[in-house]
Formats: sequence, structure tokens, C-alpha cells
Amino acid sequence: MMLFFGILLSGVIYLASCGTGGGTKEPPIEQPIIENEDDSFGEFYTRFHRDSAYQMEHITFPLEGLPMMADSFLVNYGKHFYEKDGWKILKEVDWDTIEGYVRTLEPTGLGIVNEYICTHDNFCMSRRFAKLHDGWYLVYYEDMNYRGAK
Repeated sequence: MMLFFGILLSGVIYLASCGTGGGTKEPPIEQPIIENEDDSFGEFYTRFHRDSAYQMEHITFPLEGLPMMADSFLVNYGKHFYEKDGWKILKEVDWDTIEGYVRTLEPTGLGIVNEYICTHDNFCMSRRFAKLHDGWYLVYYEDMNYRGAK
């Protein structure tokens, strides 16, 4: 049952990230971006989700992370890497209007911003962005996984 729910949940997230697809152009979503000592993160974050070529240029491939619904062995002992071939473009989503999800951005103050998108029943996706020598990059991506009871 839990596996079915996870697959269903991932489908909802995938559909939400794909947009409406009806051919109509929606106005840009204005998401509140965290206050960071470097204001360029907000500009990067917006462009990263709106411009697929820019996104591909600002990911450190092979990208470390975890696939959706990773098994416990991989979570505890293994490593997973996303490759440029097969990468699914991350789209802009207004997480405040999608019920059941909470999005948190946490700047570390060291040129790293962690992002967590979680459901009320402890399924979470996480991403880590880092400011490298020539700008901001996605350096870690964990797809939707169960985080356990709190």
C-alpha cells in the first residue's frame, strides 16, 4: 500500500511540474525567495526553472542523489548519480498553491542553499544548490522518498 501511495504521489508531483500543457501561456509565478547574503540566488533559482538550457548548464553532472523510492540498501550504503542523458527538466511550480506540500529553503550562509519539499506524511524531495566559482549550481538531487515517522 505504501509503495502504491508513493507512486501515486510521484505522479502528482510530475504532473504538477509539467505545467498545464494546454497551449495557454500562464503568467510567471512569483515565488518568495529566501533572503540570502547573495541576492543572485533568487535570480538563478527563477531562471533555472524557466530556461531548460540554462538548467542543464548549471547542474554538476554526474549529479549525486537518490532516485525516487530508493531502497534502504541504496539509502544507507550506496551512491546514485544522475547523468546528463536522461535528466528530466525541473519545471517551475508554485508550491504554495499545491495542497499537501511544504517547501522550505535553508541558506547555510556558506554559499549553499538546501531545499526540501515534503508532504504531511513524510515523503520528501531535497535539492542542494551551491555557489561555485562561476555561479550557482544544482549539486545534489534526491527525488521523492519516505523520511520515516517524526
